[in-house]
Amino acid sequence: MADESDVLFKEIEEDLRQDRANLFWTDYGKYIVGAAVAVVVAVGSFQGWKSYDLKTRQAAGEKFAAAQVLVEEQKADDALKAFAEISKDGGGYGVLARFKTAALHGNNGDLASAIGLYMELADDSSLATYYKDMAVILGALVELDSDGTDRKLLDRVVGLNDGNNFWRHSAREVLGLNALQDGKSSEAAEFFKAIAEDATAPQTIKARASEMLLIING
Repeated sequence: MADESDVLFKEIEEDLRQDRANLFWTDYGKYIVGAAVAVVVAVGSFQGWKSYDLKTRQAAGEKFAAAQVLVEEQKADDALKAFAEISKDGGGYGVLARFKTAALHGNNGDLASAIGLYMELADDSSLATYYKDMAVILGALVELDSDGTDRKLLDRVVGLNDGNNFWRHSAREVLGLNALQDGKSSEAAEFFKAIAEDATAPQTIKARASEMLLIING
């Protein structure tokens, strides 16, 4: 499920990257900064983040980038310490650092810690609904890989399978995988079919759903 996490994180990082683009424009106005920033966050999600001083965001961005390098160098323990420090600072990068910490635990096989961190994010009243729902999706994916019988986040995914929820397509994918894991092929096929036939579903998710339908139908 790591590829799904990567896609979701990249969407958020694109918005955070705008801060660095703004700084670049200030320092080097003669250059044209033509970065296309994906707008995937619900209205108002960044209002609290924007209250931070621009220099503070720049410093946090540099710390986050350094932590990312540690991940790429496969220095998981050092990366976890770095993200833990960033998390204390709050703000946009602090929230993203919490998500990255959970993802690292999951990738390292510590599923219980990953699930616990996603649960904390999902229940954090200070976060916008967009991010809390995202934590539910990512945590549920980890629960699918765990041996535990207590799957609270998976249970909460059902509520995200709503026509107005931003994460509805991901929710259907998770529910389809869960049904398939439980041996309910027909139920799983319905979820994947709903994705494949939905014109608003992202192409990557639609492609996976179509592949799953082919597998289920033999």
